[in-house]
Amino acid sequence: MQSPDLQTLQTAYRRYGPGTDRDDLAAGYAAATGAVLVAALYAASVWAIDAEVVDLGWTPYFATIEYNWAVYAATTGLLFAVPAAFLVGVAGWRIAPARSAFRGAVVGAVGAVAAYLVAFVPLAAGAVAAGGVANPFELAAVAVAAALVLTWWLAVPVGGLVGVVYAARRPKAA
Repeated sequence: MQSPDLQTLQTAYRRYGPGTDRDDLAAGYAAATGAVLVAALYAASVWAIDAEVVDLGWTPYFATIEYNWAVYAATTGLLFAVPAAFLVGVAGWRIAPARSAFRGAVVGAVGAVAAYLVAFVPLAAGAVAAGGVANPFELAAVAVAAALVLTWWLAVPVGGLVGVVYAARRPKAA
């Protein structure tokens, strides 16, 4: 058995890895990082309300899920949200590159919502491949709708913030 060529792996990592000079791929990595942040913040917010660290006097709809289920949903959702956010980030940069902080906020917020729609495709494909589901597309639609309803209040501002930070950190063309 022959070991992989390290030079080829290093070249691929430099060209397509997180430290790439390609703005579109870097935007995808930024969006994927935002998706991880949303999942972590959602689980933390449900815990803080469930443990009464934050006493609101009432339970908001996004925290009505028991904490263990919220953690399960957040971590399982990452399987679909991170690749979807990466693809939306890459496509978003190619379609409408954010050259200002304001445009970065808009593209990031819109991209956060678009990631939910993109996540529908692998969810539906997985349900079809698993078989035994009466209506896999309806199941995927319900899962995406539930995720959107439970986390939009975090995803949109985090997406906007990631867009602002990413646009502000990119070097300006002279």
